[in-house]
Amino acid sequence: MHLTFRELDPSDAPAASALSLESFERFVAPDWSPSASDEYRSLIASEVLTQKIEASSYTLGAFNGQRLVGFLLMPRTTLIQIFFIDPDWVRQGVGRRIWQHARSHIETHFPDAKTIELNSSPYARDFYRRLGFVPISAEYQSSGFRATRMACWLPARELGAELPQDGTLSHPGKLS
Repeated sequence: MHLTFRELDPSDAPAASALSLESFERFVAPDWSPSASDEYRSLIASEVLTQKIEASSYTLGAFNGQRLVGFLLMPRTTLIQIFFIDPDWVRQGVGRRIWQHARSHIETHFPDAKTIELNSSPYARDFYRRLGFVPISAEYQSSGFRATRMACWLPARELGAELPQDGTLSHPGKLS
């Protein structure tokens, strides 16, 4: 699998919208109310994504040839607002590679950004844990959608303080 990575530009919005919609319908929408799903579909429409891409702090897409197979969108350097992988490419390392590229970009260009947050659907929670995100809230419901607020503390890697993929502490430190 040969992937290339680059920032998205407004011309990528139709492909990003189609990918988002397909992934949302398959993995996220079943857990949400119909009205919340309808509202989210309007937020990932091509015209809206064009504006979001133009206004974003950072975007990154993974491409197989000319085909967009995954992307993330950050309206500011500390928030991932949209992160979808083409359903045909799920569990093939695309999401991990997108996050690795995005994290490197953030750490290089925005060294003051220490914590990245996102809202995770129930479906994606384990994926985000494997990337180093941990829950900072219990799952909540609001206006028909379900989510858990999660965060990744970037200095954890350098300090040797990243949690295992299951999020448990195998040897809690002692207070002196």
